[in-house]
Amino acid sequence: MVGFSVLMATYGRDNPAYLAEALESLAHQAVPPDEVILVEDGPIGPGLREVIEAWRGRLPLVSVVMPVNVGLARALNEGLRHARHALVARFDSDDVAEPDRFVRQLAAFAEGGVDVRGGWALEIDAAGVPGRVRRMPQGHAEILDSLWACPLIHPTVMFRREPILVLGGYRTDLRRSEDYDLWFRCAKAGLRFANLPEVLIRHRFDASSHLRHAFRDALERALTGYRGAALIGLPLWKRLACFVPLFRSMLPMALRHPAYRLLSRFDPRRRSA
Repeated sequence: MVGFSVLMATYGRDNPAYLAEALESLAHQAVPPDEVILVEDGPIGPGLREVIEAWRGRLPLVSVVMPVNVGLARALNEGLRHARHALVARFDSDDVAEPDRFVRQLAAFAEGGVDVRGGWALEIDAAGVPGRVRRMPQGHAEILDSLWACPLIHPTVMFRREPILVLGGYRTDLRRSEDYDLWFRCAKAGLRFANLPEVLIRHRFDASSHLRHAFRDALERALTGYRGAALIGLPLWKRLACFVPLFRSMLPMALRHPAYRLLSRFDPRRRSA
């Protein structure tokens, strides 16, 4: 079976217990990664350092150390430059990979015709209690049609490294929308998308997750979506729909998660799945 790299990043505010759980899930894969590129985005505390060193002998860890915090996009780009394999799987430091995640994605890639392949995610809270399954559309045409709604869950994605490098990787002037922007540029370049209709990861997301999304982040995402939808020729209503999450971010904090749950019933990605 073809070799592949896992690309992760961690920084000083990450939870060491979550990172340990994420790395443990990689160690128990049916098909283990050939390398795990872990970018340390600036100085990390002793807790994270202890976790990384504890797993160094059990995983093929490749540490890429950034002297100062540069943000996720720059960290991922630096990690990509260190990857040795043609296929790269993204993964977050607070998520949990299902044991057969990689065997499923590799088998699907072996069929050819796809450059970026993601899947579904099971939402879990801070304690690991499961919530809803976040479903995404499967085929390229459906994904392209709903790209304004970001129908790819970034930490589930496996992609072909070379086309991403040709596109310049992630845009480094964006705070939180680097993946959203990348998918639009991939689409413009003619890359092919797909999602497996299976849960590939357990994704940490609950009411507290909205605390991490400030108004300026929501504005950046809305503008990224509007520009990206225009870039690939989506109709005006889809460009304007990119601003719905921005209006949600303007609600009082206590109402944001209920609004997210309510609006998810009308999510075009779920109807396409």
